[in-house]
Amino acid sequence: MNRIIVCLFILCFSTFGCNSKTEEMIFPENLELIHPGNRPCSACEAKVISYLNITERSLYIFSDNIVDWQEFADSYPDLSLVIYLGGKGKDAERSPEQIQSFFEKRNFPYPVYLDPEDQFFEVNHLDTVPLDNKTTLFFLLRGNEVLDLYEFGIPILRASQLEEHFGMQAIDIVSE
Repeated sequence: MNRIIVCLFILCFSTFGCNSKTEEMIFPENLELIHPGNRPCSACEAKVISYLNITERSLYIFSDNIVDWQEFADSYPDLSLVIYLGGKGKDAERSPEQIQSFFEKRNFPYPVYLDPEDQFFEVNHLDTVPLDNKTTLFFLLRGNEVLDLYEFGIPILRASQLEEHFGMQAIDIVSE
């Protein structure tokens, strides 16, 4: 009887355990690169992908009030970070020209794609992300494999998640 239970357990585990599918992020190819940044690091396997719905949210998170983006880029040179802005802006403040100007004025170090049709959100089924607020999302990826949601807005988690998933620690930047 015990052998039957053990065999059933092994059968169930091998049937369901081996089928756990890894999520791969899909990157639509026809999106407009609105700001190229200066850190593409396309060869980097460690990636942060950010999605922001600009119909619902402002670009404030990408200002230096949240994080010094250039310092972050310098501290993690082997990390690729790409921004996807989904949705259509409601006013001139969110026109493509204004968005481009926002990133250029700040010398933002990472590439930014404009996605007015919200293809990135749709093809990656971001509506299924287990969060109430899906307008601002950050993901950690290895290659195209989604590893985890990235708690970018919490400084201690920002660093610890990079260490946990990629073994990365910030490089100390010496000011001259």
